[in-house]
Amino acid sequence: MRVLRSGVFQMLLSAVFFALMAGVVRGLPEVSAYTTVMGRFAIGALVCVGLFALRLDRPRWTNWPWLIVRGVIGGLAVVLLYWSIPVSGLAKATMLSYTYVIFASLMAIPVLGERLQAGHWVAIAVAVAGTALICGGNGGEFRAVDLVPLLSGFFSGVAVIAIARCRQTDTSTNIFWSQSLFGIGLAAWPMANTWGPLNGRQLGLILAVGLLAAAGQLCMTYAYKHTGAAQGSLLSLTTPVMTAAIGVLYFREPFTAGFALGASLVMAACVYLVLNPVKAVPRPSPE
Repeated sequence: MRVLRSGVFQMLLSAVFFALMAGVVRGLPEVSAYTTVMGRFAIGALVCVGLFALRLDRPRWTNWPWLIVRGVIGGLAVVLLYWSIPVSGLAKATMLSYTYVIFASLMAIPVLGERLQAGHWVAIAVAVAGTALICGGNGGEFRAVDLVPLLSGFFSGVAVIAIARCRQTDTSTNIFWSQSLFGIGLAAWPMANTWGPLNGRQLGLILAVGLLAAAGQLCMTYAYKHTGAAQGSLLSLTTPVMTAAIGVLYFREPFTAGFALGASLVMAACVYLVLNPVKAVPRPSPE
């Protein structure tokens, strides 16, 4: 019970770190998203190197295929989210990216051979309707740019599956290490093409983004070992709620009835899918 409480606390703490990180990213609209995301990955890599140097862990990868998936796909999810926050808005981008719960349930059908029940399909339909309301914005018109955080949500769903698989064999630091290394590779070329000089304030905020992301990622990866994927995903849904509050209260982003209804539908569908996870189809035992 003590370990479970520790895992719950770590997941909630991770949600706070990620919400604050997204708020800082929102406060850097004049800096290229690729520069910000490079700062996140570089600082994350330095944090891992520091943990290795202090002998708190050691660089050792066991489940290479899933670590590569986690690094590449998870890195892409972060790049797309950072790019979309200044464009779509903090509240909308974060809420759409957290549809990863829906995508993970859908991917379980072809990847894991699982079967959705009637309630799962209803939840997915509700989430699709909620997503359409969120994408409608103030004028009820769909914007193609909102597909970017949706794609980030899809990649995040794949990354979460990879994290759960990697936690069976690899440490939190090494899983985060993989995302940081592959993320640096993904962001290097676009950052070089959009680079601009940074002042002291911008450098300080990018440092804050990297440290908050590293703290949130390590707490989340640690928590998944003790909470499990279902409970951990449910607790992580507090992140978009806190992030949306930051966007509305601090950045004065619009909070329309359509967005509120759409966000409520998406969150309700996610909660249902977390509490009623898709189960594998039982296979007949050999005679």
